[in-house]
Amino acid sequence: MPDPAPTASLIVLTYNNLELTRQCLESVFQCTQAPDYEVIVVDNGSQDGTPQALQELMASRSNLRVIFNPHNAGFACGNNQGAAQARGEYLVFLNNDTVVTRGWLSGLLRHLDDPQVGMVGPVTNSAGNESRIEVDYQSLEDMPAFAERYTRAHQGTSFEIRMLAFFCAAMRRAVFEEIGPLDERFGIGMFEDDDYALRLKEKGYRLLCAEDVYVHHAGSASFASLTRIDYLKLFQENRRKFEEKWGVEWRPHQYRAELFPRQQRELIDGILWLTAQVETQNQSIQALGRTIAEKDASIARLGGELAEKEQAVTRLGVELDYASKQLSEMQASPSWKLLMALGRARLKLIPAGSAGDRLLRRLARAIIK
Repeated sequence: MPDPAPTASLIVLTYNNLELTRQCLESVFQCTQAPDYEVIVVDNGSQDGTPQALQELMASRSNLRVIFNPHNAGFACGNNQGAAQARGEYLVFLNNDTVVTRGWLSGLLRHLDDPQVGMVGPVTNSAGNESRIEVDYQSLEDMPAFAERYTRAHQGTSFEIRMLAFFCAAMRRAVFEEIGPLDERFGIGMFEDDDYALRLKEKGYRLLCAEDVYVHHAGSASFASLTRIDYLKLFQENRRKFEEKWGVEWRPHQYRAELFPRQQRELIDGILWLTAQVETQNQSIQALGRTIAEKDASIARLGGELAEKEQAVTRLGVELDYASKQLSEMQASPSWKLLMALGRARLKLIPAGSAGDRLLRRLARAIIK
């Protein structure tokens, strides 16, 4: 008989960042007592030893399965692969740069008892909306104590939220099958969570942020290999896809009121950085303009020199033409014929260097003159 299906399937997407992955999975295995669960890791072509490490871990964990992709299939595609293999009644999408805390899974699933709730996520230290809270710990060693204090103080509380990021999001399997898989048009990532939130709301479901569940999030680890420029390009491209799909203008998410000054500072820092990039580009454009002007001046000088050469060639052609006419006229004259006759006579009859030879040479010069 096949093993009974677990209550929950945890889908963890990995792309390099082996140490973060180890940290995440260790926290899952240590802090998840109930309900019963399976872990499905989808590796998107990691090249830092992650596949080998996952193979070793799979040998010691009966509830761990791994899907190995030969390349980076993207965030949406990888999570869809994991969901397709999941057997649990609940699906939990979990980034590999997270660290979960005691009671996290049962706490999330408890909020899904309400059939109107389509998806639920935790509060965290790093997110782009109201799920982010102020934290006071400085290291992961101090994080569990903070999480315990915070979640106990907010036991049983939650609030409706506009969007839940998929760094940690739980939903009933039946709802996922009703809504469908994540939209893979968004490639390696960004805006698939905004898209899924609208799809859930379109079906009448609510999205909840659970104040009594805390998950630490390192944040954007999967995009660490991108330069800031490439990240912005990807953001703008996926924003365009999102807006074209839904026919709406995307609006940035807001932090909580106590974090609003920090959001403003981050926004200002971003604007200052972008301004510096624009200034750098302007300087590069100006330098390129100067180089082009110098090249244009060089081309103009070469053009002038070429024109002078062409004029010289033209003059030489005129002179050659004149000389050719003169030669033709000379060859047609009686003097030229006499000169040729003298030359032939000299070659046949008069030894070179003799008095007769010298006389003929003087005569020839007189004829030419």
